[in-house]
Amino acid sequence: MAAKILMTGSIMMDLILQMPRIPHPSESLLGTSYSNAGGGKGSNSAVAACKAGGEVSVCGTLGKDSNGEALLGMLTDIGIDVSNLTLKEGANTGMAVIMLEEDGMNRLAIYTGANNDTTPEAVDAAFEGKEYDALMMQLEIPLETNVHAFELAHERGMITCLDAGPAQDYPLERFKGLTILSPNETETEALVGILPKDDETCITASKILKERSDCKYVVLKMGDKGSFIYGDDICQMVPTFKVEAVDPTAAGDCFTGVLVKQYAETKDIVASARYASAAAAISVQHLGAQPSLPTKEAIDEFIAARS
Repeated sequence: MAAKILMTGSIMMDLILQMPRIPHPSESLLGTSYSNAGGGKGSNSAVAACKAGGEVSVCGTLGKDSNGEALLGMLTDIGIDVSNLTLKEGANTGMAVIMLEEDGMNRLAIYTGANNDTTPEAVDAAFEGKEYDALMMQLEIPLETNVHAFELAHERGMITCLDAGPAQDYPLERFKGLTILSPNETETEALVGILPKDDETCITASKILKERSDCKYVVLKMGDKGSFIYGDDICQMVPTFKVEAVDPTAAGDCFTGVLVKQYAETKDIVASARYASAAAAISVQHLGAQPSLPTKEAIDEFIAARS
């Protein structure tokens, strides 16, 4: 049965600027091309989970503007439940400006906009009369809204996942009993002061993260190294699949969304991480955040071809 997932978090419009390299200070540089695509860490993970076969609902806020209307349409077309998505008059839809260099490296400037207006009351409405298997959260909406969503999900015995991005110091102690805490390398360093780069630093950082959040699993997203899983007698790196990267913008969000969906259905964290790694490997081979996210069929074919 398909996992029922609630994503409480950010929804943004991405502006993708392709360029040979990042300009130096005061330098004007001719870019290659630019485009728009659906984005935001929350929305990306929701779309990834939905395209991988989950039943996904979103709770968030858009501005009542052209970007908000476009994003609402995109999510509806994909098959996501948007009944708890608000379009707020006078607010700007969140935006991420992505500077993408020819070598595949990227830099992001994030403007949260209307995402700051997602309230605990909106979360109450999203839970009212609904049953979900899992909750996905990120750090692009107000802290109190995330805490409230977590508390409601925890009371109901749901799987809970906090994607600890963008990088910042965050009060993990307010999320005691998380199922999955999943930062990347820079987010881990922001949280515990340790940059994970090998087994020793991964273990040390994971122990601190687990102690602070009392989570079941820490899942460190380690880029092209894969993911490091710590908790419940598991302490191992799950390697990724080697591919030629075009745009890594949504890779982490894709991984998280598919990981939660798979884990909610299988309760096997290692197998779920491997499946999510395949999804992320597919995503980095395509331009744009949400346009790059693969379907369940594409992920299954990708894994079958490498088995």
